Amino acid sequence: MDVGTVLSAAQTLFAAVQSSELKKTCSILGYKSQLDALQVTVSTISTVLRSAEAKQELSDEEIIYVEDLKDAIYEADDLLDEFVTLVEHKKLTEGDKKMRLFSVFKELGVAYKMSSGVEKIKKKLDAIAYNNQFRFKLDPEPTGKGRPESDSCVNAVDIVGREGDLEKIVGMLLDSNVQHDVSFLTIVGLGGLGKTALAQLVYNDARVTSTFSLRLWTCVSDQDKKEPDVKEILGKILASATGRKHEDSTMDRVQSQLREKLANHKYLLVLDDVWTEKRNQWCGLVKYFIGGQKGSRIVVTTRSQKTAKIIGDSSMYELQGLSEENSWRLFERMAFGLNQVNFPDHDLVEMGREIVNVCAHVPLSLRVVGSLLYGQGKSRWSSFQKMGLASIREGENDIMPILKWSYHYLESPLKSCFCYCALFPKDFEIEKEMLISLWMAQGYIVPLDKSQSIEDAGEEYFSILLRRCFFQDIKKDVFGGIDTFKIHDLMHDMAQSVTGKEIYATNTTGGHLDKKVRHLSVASRRRYGEYFFGKNYIRSYVHVDWDVFLFGEVDLFFLEPLVTNCMCLRALDLSWLKIKRLPCSIGKLLHLRYLDLSYNADLEMLPKSITKLYNLQTFKLTGCEKLKELPKDLSKLVNLRVLDIDDCYRLTYMPRGLGKLSSLHRLSNFIVGGKGRNLSWKQWFYGLEDLKALEKLKGSLEIQIRWPKNAKSIVKEDCRRDGLYLRSKEHLNGIWFNFTHEESDGRVDDEVARRLMEELQPHSNLKRFKMQEYHGARMPGWATLLPNLLQLCLFNCDELECLPFLGNLCNLKVLKLLALEKLEYIEENSPSADSSSTPTPQLLCAKTLSYLPSLRVLSLNNLPELKGWRRSLAGVGNDHLNQNLVVSRSNNEAVWQSLPCLSQLKSLEIIGCPKLTCIPLCPSLEWLYIIKSNERLNEKYIMKGMRS
Repeated sequence: MDVGTVLSAAQTLFAAVQSSELKKTCSILGYKSQLDALQVTVSTISTVLRSAEAKQELSDEEIIYVEDLKDAIYEADDLLDEFVTLVEHKKLTEGDKKMRLFSVFKELGVAYKMSSGVEKIKKKLDAIAYNNQFRFKLDPEPTGKGRPESDSCVNAVDIVGREGDLEKIVGMLLDSNVQHDVSFLTIVGLGGLGKTALAQLVYNDARVTSTFSLRLWTCVSDQDKKEPDVKEILGKILASATGRKHEDSTMDRVQSQLREKLANHKYLLVLDDVWTEKRNQWCGLVKYFIGGQKGSRIVVTTRSQKTAKIIGDSSMYELQGLSEENSWRLFERMAFGLNQVNFPDHDLVEMGREIVNVCAHVPLSLRVVGSLLYGQGKSRWSSFQKMGLASIREGENDIMPILKWSYHYLESPLKSCFCYCALFPKDFEIEKEMLISLWMAQGYIVPLDKSQSIEDAGEEYFSILLRRCFFQDIKKDVFGGIDTFKIHDLMHDMAQSVTGKEIYATNTTGGHLDKKVRHLSVASRRRYGEYFFGKNYIRSYVHVDWDVFLFGEVDLFFLEPLVTNCMCLRALDLSWLKIKRLPCSIGKLLHLRYLDLSYNADLEMLPKSITKLYNLQTFKLTGCEKLKELPKDLSKLVNLRVLDIDDCYRLTYMPRGLGKLSSLHRLSNFIVGGKGRNLSWKQWFYGLEDLKALEKLKGSLEIQIRWPKNAKSIVKEDCRRDGLYLRSKEHLNGIWFNFTHEESDGRVDDEVARRLMEELQPHSNLKRFKMQEYHGARMPGWATLLPNLLQLCLFNCDELECLPFLGNLCNLKVLKLLALEKLEYIEENSPSADSSSTPTPQLLCAKTLSYLPSLRVLSLNNLPELKGWRRSLAGVGNDHLNQNLVVSRSNNEAVWQSLPCLSQLKSLEIIGCPKLTCIPLCPSLEWLYIIKSNERLNEKYIMKGMRS
């Protein structure tokens, strides 16, 4: 039982009680004094809980006392949230007049219900708080203890001191004396030593990747199971081998596919975090790995000595703690930072040396404690030295006391945020944005002030937890932002231990749901609705689809009780459940803030009642391929902050009024075009006005331009606007324009296409620009005036003849051109080229020294008319270009210098370019792929020693 999460709930309740809107409404209805009294009570409870939190270890009786407080706090929060929701919803539909508001609530009896409810909950809280038989102090909240400062993350992924271990294990894997077709190697050691990290180093070592033609990685994590789930493990391995899940596959089918996949390879399989301690169970698993070419290896990581001995003593590698020197290197890096300007304080160094010794040279302990003390003063170091080290010594080799000390120093909201991660299975890859949205739904995130958005506050929370080493194994997106992460299994164990019954994660098929459970995750669709046949108080239901053996669909028989019996839900994840219909009763979930219906491919319509979810903040519909339309009154969801409709292929228009969603921060797709066959320009164009009003959009946005059937006629109308539809959206980092043509009366006029694109100029902060099915002959003028652009992709633009000069895109890293049927040259001319005369090689050379200096990847695919890079070079020694471009620089120095030089290009792909005879110089090229193109190009690169 953790007091910190209860204190966080109390602080959330206190913020709700202080709401100006709630106070205003209570004043109108005549019971402001009752609300003020409740505010005093909640404040008292917060101080009681703060005192209880300071004790760290509570007796059984004290735990019961705190749990009673928690239940009462949740009940009060539900009551106030329901009332505020009803008030705000009525104001939205009925207006904000005082007398009208009073009459509405008098008619509904809401005022009486609210008044009696507040009085009832206050008495319950008073009875618990003022009883205080355990004499928790009622001291006021200490001053000067704000949220920890958010700073740049200390690099926690570098591995220190494992070079020798890496060499030994790689040597064992590559030992040519091993006679078996498939042999095992076990890495065994205490939790936190870095077994998984070391296995990852081995897995990605260049010598290993060149030796094994197939590499597979699977996390088993079967500690909590009586016996390993063979079907599940084999399914994971097969998914690792093929890169996709195998739903609706039988056990026999998976076995057959796996053996077929392994048979033709010398493979390396890593089974991470294995706990199987019975020989018969281990033999029942490994029999499926028979096959593969001679020299195939299976690496197992485990904390269990018994597991290692079952696999075989001769193949065991026992991982030890770091040396004293490497332990200090790691701790110093975490506690004092990577780039130390000044030497650390002598006293801190002395305390740090003692801490390193007590941490028993365990990397995870050193990281956690170092990150805990990073940036702290001597008083915090001294406090940890006196109290924290004592509890660590008592735990001997147990790392858990260290982890709990790091957890203890988190602020209460951060404790709730971390503990919420216990909903997900071990080794689960968690999406950062999804998690922050779930935190928002539970009210865990509190912005510093009105100037900070709740999303930015959530990013700050995440950064603090990452720096403190609660998160690891981060993966980044194309912009360098964190996309996904994982939690160390020991951190996961701690999260489960401190949350008690409040969070329940299961992959079983049924059972009784304790009334104390507030957050539930289920990792299976089998008997989906069994937990919901009875009233409960869960605030989260998260479906975790990691079982690849799933059958059938979830129907209304299961969904109805979920809604009717779970009225306290704040977050509901119904993704990947093959849902065809939703119950209309879903609109009764007044508290709901997060709804995920993603990848229910057969879902065609949404019930109208979904627009009654006034509090909804995050709405995900990704992959609902058959969804025909969004609700007409979607604009009523005024608190919506995230709307994800990616891969909803049958959506053809956006409902009107989306511009009213002033809180919307993330919108995956926007469709320009209306419902109907023959539209006026004004009717067709109205959606852009809504898009313009969405001022807070961030991230990436796909804009689908759906030309109407009377596309040609709209050229006659004036389509000029102010061009600010996108230019003011400085936080959008990626835009994809996707043009779609109905069965029209002809191709859209080039002038119309270009005029529209000029009106859609993005902000100069844009980093990624994609365009598909554009039928203009020229790119819009702003396309090469984006100084921060990192990626430019053009697909199926079959009228495009040439691109403008690209040399201004100094940060461009990726350029991809696909299926541009009329493109003859990548660029028309350089800005200084004189079209009336042939440019001199010296001039062109000077202009190309810094040409696209950041470009790393170039892909030219299916460009049948492409002849060269720049039209202005067409007259510069064409014969020599065709014959001697790559073969010899000395033969024609002038021609060589006349070409642009892509000095940093690493990867070049040329597919289906039969007329291409010359390309820019690429002195740093590492990877080349040429196929279905001019044979001379291929011959020239082979002569230069490049592999094609």
